[in-house]
Amino acid sequence: MNYLAHLYLSGADEDLLLGNFIGDSIRGDQFERLDPAVQAGVSLHRSIDRFTDSHCVVGRTKALMRNDFGRYAAVVADVFFDHFLARDWRDYHPVALPEYASHIYRTLASRLQQCPPRSRRFFQYMVRVDVLTNYATIKGIEDVLCKMAQRARFASGMEQAGEVLRQRYDALEKYFLAFFPELTAFADREIDRLRND
Repeated sequence: MNYLAHLYLSGADEDLLLGNFIGDSIRGDQFERLDPAVQAGVSLHRSIDRFTDSHCVVGRTKALMRNDFGRYAAVVADVFFDHFLARDWRDYHPVALPEYASHIYRTLASRLQQCPPRSRRFFQYMVRVDVLTNYATIKGIEDVLCKMAQRARFASGMEQAGEVLRQRYDALEKYFLAFFPELTAFADREIDRLRND
């Protein structure tokens, strides 16, 4: 899953949220230097990624797009799933997405000194273009994936992602709707486990 889903799945716990936000940027002994409550957020992030990567519905989603995006199909699938979450945000959260995004930006800004440099750089971009809110539109998805395409080490096809999303919208939505409730239930169980360890 991409940033919106990871943040949403953290619930209201700011330590979990911070750890989940920086999860991809934490390497080696950086983990041991984190506060234990933030470590739990990094662990949650990693568990969410493992669950997602091994899920059969996500496998079908990636297979649907492998010819378009090759090794980047998983990355694109994560962003597309964030689109469906953002589009239907009111079905998942009582606070409107723009207000939720503003709250997330404020929360992370207050703890930016705890973030590794890579996460700080992404945070600046995320706030500047309001990534979380813009996931709700295909244009927003296109912008995010075009930016990713510029950083990709190999030809990714991500600059064509908007067109692929339009062409396969119904199938991708169906996969998201089948997968996301299972992911939410998994994340809730994982949070309970992390709190009780």
